[in-house]
Amino acid sequence: MSISLWKTIARLILFSSVSLPAGADSVAGPTPESIHIQRCSACHYVDGKSAGPEFPNIAGQYEIYLMNALKLFKDNKRESDAMELIASLHKEQELVILANYYAKQKPAGAPSIASPEQTLAVRGQKLYTAERVYGIACVDCHGPDAKGYVRKSPRTGASRAIPRLAGQPPSYLKAALQKYAAGDFQSGMCTMRKVGTTLAPGEIDALVEFLASK
Repeated sequence: MSISLWKTIARLILFSSVSLPAGADSVAGPTPESIHIQRCSACHYVDGKSAGPEFPNIAGQYEIYLMNALKLFKDNKRESDAMELIASLHKEQELVILANYYAKQKPAGAPSIASPEQTLAVRGQKLYTAERVYGIACVDCHGPDAKGYVRKSPRTGASRAIPRLAGQPPSYLKAALQKYAAGDFQSGMCTMRKVGTTLAPGEIDALVEFLASK
């Protein structure tokens, strides 16, 4: 982890509050959301549009996906020194509040890469729509707009979420894909872990260019 990230964590633990948007604290007192987003906002900002390229944008990300990710961090089953620490400071009901809050925020209206390198982005789009494993392509799960979905199983009634990739910072996307390619991402879906190991470095660069330009 970078020194700057550790400094960010130290600040949010040592200080009890951060600047919240106007109106976050009403005359009746702070809302549950305004209390629990204090630690999160140092990296993800209050609106979920993150502070730096290494942090994912979580505004408008699916609540089910966010909740599952937070539980994995809390149980030390998904690796991130920062997130494991932050999740450990919250009770499960507080994580529910956080997931619900950030899922309701409006995603960024502009892509992370406004002017992509066209040759690389076109190659990335072809890779995104090409079959990888089990006859499945990236587009089959994450959708043609890379915004993912939530689906409820008619058989079990359980809901599952495929995360939004559109609008994510390129540095974050590349780091995640590199972990899948190296077989280091153990908490992802089986299909994604299989797909990741088929990706070469150049293919990762192309996919990142395409996805960050969505």
